[in-house]
Amino acid sequence: MPVTAVSTDPLIKQAQQLMSATLDLLFPPRCVTCGRPGVTLCQTCVEGFERVTGPVCPMCGEPQTHDQRCQQCAIGQPAFQSVRSAFWFRGGVRRAIHALKYQGRRGVAAILAEAMARQLPPPGGQEASLCAVPLHPRRRAERGYNQADLLAAGLSRFWSLPVLPSEALIRHRETASQVGLDYAARQVNVEGAFVARREYIAGVAVVLVDDVCTTGATLDACARALIAGGAACVSAVTLARAVGATSDQ
Repeated sequence: MPVTAVSTDPLIKQAQQLMSATLDLLFPPRCVTCGRPGVTLCQTCVEGFERVTGPVCPMCGEPQTHDQRCQQCAIGQPAFQSVRSAFWFRGGVRRAIHALKYQGRRGVAAILAEAMARQLPPPGGQEASLCAVPLHPRRRAERGYNQADLLAAGLSRFWSLPVLPSEALIRHRETASQVGLDYAARQVNVEGAFVARREYIAGVAVVLVDDVCTTGATLDACARALIAGGAACVSAVTLARAVGATSDQ
């Protein structure tokens, strides 16, 4: 079902809300993970998301047998200070993310952001600003939205942190899909793909927001662009963390 753009005009917004309510009556939503009617994502499924626990690398969040840097971060330190993920990328979380990204179910983003905010502590202190990992303009136009923007907006409400404008960090070079690539190949793929605008980020503690962290290569490329643009420091939070070097994300 096509997604209607949100308007700031009160009358148009009311009309859109009425249309949405009418469509919900005619075509009741179903939980994107279990199919339960009447909800976009049911609480039972949210409570079943597998939380990230156990030792992880203090920098990239890779699962570890100890709380020390993983070999990858020890060899080549990333530009970000840390990456924290709320859930493992499998089961219900995986299905919910696929619905958000590939099935136009953008309404699930607010529920996922709340689950993410309740699982992770607010990062970066009161002076931090959230920044969504950008899509290339062509891909964003195809999808109609950037899922990271929706997650960042939801986190902003729960954490009371501002969101940087989309112009602050731009993906100016379209990259090939990261699916199936290992860390080294992902690094090459996204190298130089992002540029940050100094007028928005100079001196700012930036917290990147994305849906899935697989190897951290994309987050590292974003962080390098932000640091080069004058950001004071960069950390990152993601809804999910993939296990292993490759993923379908």
